[in-house]
Amino acid sequence: MKGGFHHDMIWRVPCSTKKWKGQAENVMSVVTNLTNKAVHIDIRVRRTVEHHKGEGYTREGVRLNLEDASLLAKAIQHALRELEEGEDD
Repeated sequence: MKGGFHHDMIWRVPCSTKKWKGQAENVMSVVTNLTNKAVHIDIRVRRTVEHHKGEGYTREGVRLNLEDASLLAKAIQHALRELEEGEDD
């Protein structure tokens, strides 16, 4: 079997930061290593055709194993609850 990675894009939204607005999107993918079948969650900035360099992934992002991705999801949920409770004040 050949090595490499398989990417399944499962979420994307246009970037809203000043640097990337109108030129890139935030993308979350499930990445599988074809050699050892390791699975990771990859969250990255992806340039769109509107960018002067054209389409492609940037270095801006993070690749997490499943345990770390689960911990991040819990931390995000906790932060969102805290922020939503703060809106009621």
